[in-house]
Amino acid sequence: MLKVLIAEDEPLSLQNLSGQMRDLLGADALIEGVANGREAVERARQIQPQLVLMDIEMPVMNGLDAAAIIHKAMPETHIVFLTAFDRFDYAVGAMRAGGTDYLVKPFDSAQITACLRKLNLLPESRPAVCGDKPGNTFCTQFSVWLEHHYMQDVSLDQAAEAMGMSSFYFSRFFRTSYNQTFLEYLTAYRIDRAVELLQQTDIPVREIAGRVGYTAANYFTKVFKRHLGVTPTEYRNHNANCLWFIIMLVCMNDPRGRIYGIYTENLLFLPKMFVQMS
Repeated sequence: MLKVLIAEDEPLSLQNLSGQMRDLLGADALIEGVANGREAVERARQIQPQLVLMDIEMPVMNGLDAAAIIHKAMPETHIVFLTAFDRFDYAVGAMRAGGTDYLVKPFDSAQITACLRKLNLLPESRPAVCGDKPGNTFCTQFSVWLEHHYMQDVSLDQAAEAMGMSSFYFSRFFRTSYNQTFLEYLTAYRIDRAVELLQQTDIPVREIAGRVGYTAANYFTKVFKRHLGVTPTEYRNHNANCLWFIIMLVCMNDPRGRIYGIYTENLLFLPKMFVQMS
């Protein structure tokens, strides 16, 4: 039975990596996680793992010191270092501490698969995980968080803290997962919510700005126009004109006035009802 020890102080990163290793190695593998170097040394002595995935920057005892102790006691154990810093001095330190490989965060299952195969810990006959998007768990948790916080004055640091990550690692991991920056994603999300409010309500633009996270209505208007090419007011007017044109076409084929009556009795909810009917 293959035994793997993962030393990673960021809980979500540990959870993601544990899941990736489980997918690659199957249910028979023993996969355990610890949060600092000292725990890694103690747990390694207990389970005698064939592989240790070791973060370098950790509290209590860093990964380099922990790896040196593990390597001295268990020279046959493979130690793969994990770090967000792609620096030559880190690589040299890792190899001196007994490391056999070195992965720069954020990495995906394809990179982990290649590493395991290089160490002869994953049979060539076992396929890699297909359709694996880095950070599926991360994306799910972040989506839930954003849904409840986009209307607030949130920052990257706050989002990183909510995800249990450092700001630096969160920023890199986010770009890998979404192929854009946190700010780009947040802005697009807010504009989408603003569009929904413009289409479905008659709430003033100034109030909509506040509801989607912008304290200054003028700035909201500038951001909206930069993304969609028109101001919020222009968008609402254009949407209303298009909607009335569609209603007119519908009514031409509604001689009994059934649909027309529904619309004219509920003018406030015209856009919303149209979306539902379409």
